[in-house]
Amino acid sequence: MSTIEARIDHLEQLEAIRRLKHHTYCRCVDRVVAGDAGARAEISAHLCDDVVADFTGFALMEGRAAVETFLFEHVPSVLAYSQHRVMNDVIDRDGEAAEALWYLDCPVVFRAGNALGIVGSAMIAGRYEERYRREGGVWKFHRITALLDTVKAFAENWNGAVQLETNR
Repeated sequence: MSTIEARIDHLEQLEAIRRLKHHTYCRCVDRVVAGDAGARAEISAHLCDDVVADFTGFALMEGRAAVETFLFEHVPSVLAYSQHRVMNDVIDRDGEAAEALWYLDCPVVFRAGNALGIVGSAMIAGRYEERYRREGGVWKFHRITALLDTVKAFAENWNGAVQLETNR
């Protein structure tokens, strides 16, 4: 990048991708889980028509309709509460395409009788590996891969955990 304008644009585009993840995905999914149907339109507007979603333990979802069904129907049928927290982002952008890695900690409360059979509260943890495409000046999700290391109730998830004072 040879000009200051190009460097500023690059930084602005990285920030737009961060906002896409933090607000348009994390915040809006949490709102959908809480019953706010209005958040669906915000997410939908940022899904490519050929979006693919691959979440650990679930069938591969291809296309906007399949991903919307998962996010707007399946997730709220399983969770009564969620608070997505993504961090440690590494974003690589190449023109109108980008890739990112995000770490995830998501405290949740499962609905009674949910399809996963998990009871009570939990911490879902893992990573998102994502691809984005800019269409009409708007960044959109092209592929969402959720590598979920743990999706278990707290009693199992943290059973036997001890606070370490040192590793050596």
